[in-house]
Amino acid sequence: MDRKKFRENDRLLEANEEEEKAKSGRRQLLACFLASLMSLSAGTVITGWSLTEGSLRDEDLENWSTEQESWIISIYVFGALIGALPAGFLGQKYGCKSLLLWLAAPMIIGWVLCLLRLESMFLECLGRFICGLSVGATTVAVPLYAREVSSDRLRGRTGVFLDFMLCAGILYAYVAREVLDGVRQFCLACAVVPIAFVMLFAYMPESPVYLYNVGQYDQAAKALRWLRGRFFNVKKEFDEIESSKCLDDELLERGKKMSAVNKKFLARVTVISFGLVLVQRMSGAGGVIQYSSTLFKMSGSTIEPNMACIIVGIFQLASSGVSFFFIDKVGRRTLLLTSSAIITASLILLVVYFSLIENETLLDSPWRISLLFILCLFISAFRLGLGPIPWFISTELSPALYGGRIQSLAASFSWSLSFVIMKTFKIFVEENPVLLWSSFAAFSAAGFLFVMFYVPETNNKSREQIHHELIG
Repeated sequence: MDRKKFRENDRLLEANEEEEKAKSGRRQLLACFLASLMSLSAGTVITGWSLTEGSLRDEDLENWSTEQESWIISIYVFGALIGALPAGFLGQKYGCKSLLLWLAAPMIIGWVLCLLRLESMFLECLGRFICGLSVGATTVAVPLYAREVSSDRLRGRTGVFLDFMLCAGILYAYVAREVLDGVRQFCLACAVVPIAFVMLFAYMPESPVYLYNVGQYDQAAKALRWLRGRFFNVKKEFDEIESSKCLDDELLERGKKMSAVNKKFLARVTVISFGLVLVQRMSGAGGVIQYSSTLFKMSGSTIEPNMACIIVGIFQLASSGVSFFFIDKVGRRTLLLTSSAIITASLILLVVYFSLIENETLLDSPWRISLLFILCLFISAFRLGLGPIPWFISTELSPALYGGRIQSLAASFSWSLSFVIMKTFKIFVEENPVLLWSSFAAFSAAGFLFVMFYVPETNNKSREQIHHELIG
């Protein structure tokens, strides 16, 4: 390929090697953290509309029926599964930074629409749907940006930022619902987040992989040196990008018959990516997060529902933080297995708990409060591994130039499952909670076996190493 040549400094990483590595690590983390402020905004959409007693005062809303409320809550998921589909293509065509900045616009518009038109269910759903378009695309663009700006040693931590900031947004929404006087103030507080994101993230570099692929070599080199350090070997990084492009072209170029080995590779990437998404969603965590207040009302717990939601939100944020610190030390597979095992145990406890509730064994018993501890254990385990890792592992497994396509399909599949769960969770949990939790427990147990026998470890491995392991 005819491309611009760069003269590297004779001294790249000599006396100041450790200092440069530390500085470059901080800058990579900063860029990915600011990118994930859009994830924080997405978290406010995920949680923001299920009403609890004492929050979002009734004078700001009509008294929606259960069916209407379920549509207002779940319609964003329908937008998310649509928004995720083109996000990978758009990120590779225009750059992940540019895409993320664009995504702030529908998020702001959606919240403003909700703020202004509370009396209309149609416009309320439209606002939530527009926000959902941004949410779905964000879950694709943030992991892709993190993958393309991060070194291998930081890939796990930057990948976890998506889930960590989703948790922060969920907690932000829980607290805002409790302390603000009404829905309009709540919508305004949520609209501020994407505005702040644009103001801060605009100063971060575009993906150097994107810049290189579109021939902007000077800008790519500048971005790499800002991210990795003044003495970073840009030519070596460019050679790795070019090598990866050649491998992808050989693997997926149209008109060529794909070899049996490459077919096996792509099939395994697809099964792992979609399989982990299935295990993640069928754990029931999405329904638990959205309908926590409903669960506490059903249990007859003495804890005020919205306060219980805040406590659960604190636990899930803390657990996601634990995942951030450990994911590049103990590895993805270990965290997935630990997470799946604890989730399965927690779901079995929920089966027992709601069986006792149905039999009125816990009537007026102080043990009703144990639901809070079970849900905190469940959500903490989910955020430790099964929550964050499926969002970004496909970017580690997939071919570099086609990772966006696979990530988009996996994210859209994830939101499709989420829509079904959100729309039906409240109905099933009120009619037959024991059967619902038993089903989730069975799926989680099967997921544990799937991770144990089929998911490889990707920690601190290059794309080539992962490729050879998958076809080996």
